[in-house]
Amino acid sequence: MRRMVLWIFCLFFLLLVPFVSAEENVDLDDFSDENGGDACPGIWGNSTMDRQGCLDSDGDGYSDPDINWTIENGADAFPSRNDSWLDFDYDGFPNHFGLDDSDDCPYTPGYSKVILKGCSDIDRDYVPDLYDDDADGDGIRNEMERAASTGLNLFDPFSADSTPSDVDFDTIPDVLDDDNDNDGWPDEVEIERNSNHLDSDQTPLNQYLGFQTGIIYHGGFTFDDVYDEGEIEISLSWFISVLTGELVIPIALVPVYVFFFVVRRRRFSTINTLIEIETDAIRLSELEAEVNELVRNRSLKVYHGLVLRNAIELRENELSFRSSKISKSSFDESE
Repeated sequence: MRRMVLWIFCLFFLLLVPFVSAEENVDLDDFSDENGGDACPGIWGNSTMDRQGCLDSDGDGYSDPDINWTIENGADAFPSRNDSWLDFDYDGFPNHFGLDDSDDCPYTPGYSKVILKGCSDIDRDYVPDLYDDDADGDGIRNEMERAASTGLNLFDPFSADSTPSDVDFDTIPDVLDDDNDNDGWPDEVEIERNSNHLDSDQTPLNQYLGFQTGIIYHGGFTFDDVYDEGEIEISLSWFISVLTGELVIPIALVPVYVFFFVVRRRRFSTINTLIEIETDAIRLSELEAEVNELVRNRSLKVYHGLVLRNAIELRENELSFRSSKISKSSFDESE
């Protein structure tokens, strides 16, 4: 009887073993469910690296990520490609060498695809900041932003929120731009003429009277309103700037120049008349001395002084000739 019971027990145990083994590997994926041997006991899987027995779509040994096991935990960053599975900075570029899209900056997330892959690319134009002339994509070149910076106002070429003013949108910061409104007239000229250098609709040629009051002459029969430093400007603005600018003093001195010219001219005419009517040689000598003194004191032009000296010399010769002629006539009569 005992032997019969023993045989029945052994037979029951043998029949029970296959059912127990099946419960230990419910998903039939070759990884035992016991002792945590299968990380995904209810799902067939073939992963072996980060965790065992989970789905590995590309067969590279690393399991596909799920809500319980993410890339941060070690899941496959690229579940659909078997040549890569790591992405330390989570930027979509694999941290494996020798691939067409290998991450050149594995620990710095980036979007660059030109020259360098996966490196910092602030403006997302696929050009890495290291090689991008305008890293932040604000329209102002990096070196221009640096050049526009001052001790109190620094511009960051790597931040689109830090951009120098550029009124005419010509990519040149206003502090470096010779023509801020891009109307063809240099700011220096417009400021000097009191024309608005930030308004492209106003130039020195139309700032007065509400319409164009000047032209630019290019030689021959060529006229237009395009500013050219080397050409001739004929305008109301230019005329006003001349009157109120550097020629104010010379123009104010014109009456003084005229006064001195008239006085000198009148003095010259007076002395010249005295020489012409003078009959006394001694008086002529006195006039010559007076002329020399006036020239020395700059009260008489040198040119006028020379003319008067020549006149005195001619008058002296005339008087001498007359005197000798009179003396000869008297001598002839005495004989």
